Amino acid sequence: MNKLPAQKINGLIDGIAVLQELAMNQEPASGKILAETLGLPAVRVNRILKTLAYLGLTYRTASRKYSVGPGMHVLAAQSMAASGLLRRALPYLKQLGQSGRTVALGVLWKDQVCYLFHNSNNNDFADGLGRMLLYPAVNSSIGLALLADLRAENIEQQTGSKPDKEFIKKIKQIKKQGYASVQTQHHISLAVPIGEPAYAAIAVSGIKTTEEEQHFIKLLRKYAADISG
Repeated sequence: MNKLPAQKINGLIDGIAVLQELAMNQEPASGKILAETLGLPAVRVNRILKTLAYLGLTYRTASRKYSVGPGMHVLAAQSMAASGLLRRALPYLKQLGQSGRTVALGVLWKDQVCYLFHNSNNNDFADGLGRMLLYPAVNSSIGLALLADLRAENIEQQTGSKPDKEFIKKIKQIKKQGYASVQTQHHISLAVPIGEPAYAAIAVSGIKTTEEEQHFIKLLRKYAADISG
């Protein structure tokens, strides 16, 4: 997370917070609920929602609740087209998916990983798109791979808590080896950062042997380099 500017625009910060909270809701939400969730005055949230509706980023339903508007979809499409990340990554995600493992592409957002793509072999490949899953970064191979690209003081800003010595040691090891590994009861999840500095990471999980682990580390490194260009 970047350092807060000295002359911040609180209205902009609150407006984006309202829009993101609304975007994460599966159903339309009222201004009251959004205000309670975000800890903001209800009057302020309602004014923000009306302004966002004017811009087409939200719309008011017949039940007087708010949902994401067409302008939000346009903004999402424009941002994905401009970055080109998902377009470049999809061919490699598809190749990884053919191995029968779960594959993912994610970015770091505050103390969470947001998955731009997340799919297992049990689902149709297209089902992995646009799922917007959020998962604690410290428990995710993608999250750890991206946190390892930050300085210790920036990790505290990103996660909202001061990392202990063991975590810093773990992060330094991930940085040194160039990949993150998370061991669960049944399998291993691996992730490799994309870009310098890292702005995303690609991952595969469902690995059970040392030989498979070494194979996918090499593959993920190659794919990450190709995606970053």
